[in-house]
Amino acid sequence: MNKAKLLYDVTRILKNKDRIDGVLTTFIQKDQEEIFSLRNQFAKSGDQASTDVTCELKLEGKKVKRESHTEFSGSGPCCHGDKMRRFFHHRHGTTGGNCVKGFFSRLSLMFGLFGAVKAEERDGGSVLISLNLADLPEELKTEVRERLNGRCCRSEEDGNPHAHGHHYGHHWHHVFADGPHSVESLDGLLLVTLNSKREIEKISLNLDGRVLDQKDESHAVTATADVQFAW
Repeated sequence: MNKAKLLYDVTRILKNKDRIDGVLTTFIQKDQEEIFSLRNQFAKSGDQASTDVTCELKLEGKKVKRESHTEFSGSGPCCHGDKMRRFFHHRHGTTGGNCVKGFFSRLSLMFGLFGAVKAEERDGGSVLISLNLADLPEELKTEVRERLNGRCCRSEEDGNPHAHGHHYGHHWHHVFADGPHSVESLDGLLLVTLNSKREIEKISLNLDGRVLDQKDESHAVTATADVQFAW
């Protein structure tokens, strides 16, 4: 199966959809205790979109629940240009020829990600796309951990006091009520189910790993996220 054509078809079909409906559910456990859950029912029709979000967070031994409903219209500012510039631009702290080196480094990471993706055709024309984090190149695994920890890609030579992994990314502030955490290790599996029309029916992500709290104590963490689309 031609993976490049398959992924192109999926993104093209999704981009051209005038109506998208689905439900996102997320659960996170720390040391086998649920600390965060979220359910987001979303719908988009043309320029009109809405979301209904229910979120529960364990705070000081108690669960805090929050619900919200949001409606908005218009396509909003396009960020693709910024994303492309960030992709092709050099890392913080690099100058001159290092910009070219940074570009090829990102290109290598992109090909590494593509190479780790697997596609399996099933009965009836459906397809299962899978990505196991264990199959990623070591460089890409490091990149994922750094981004989850919100690092700015600076080294010890830059005078960064958090260069040894104690820089806690903003991603974890909203999940761990007892303070920010950093990712120590991470394994996981991403599954994408397509129907015979190359429409995404379901996206599932399962993660297992360990995080360090502010006291440098290690904790086991598991997270699951599912997106179910209705066409």
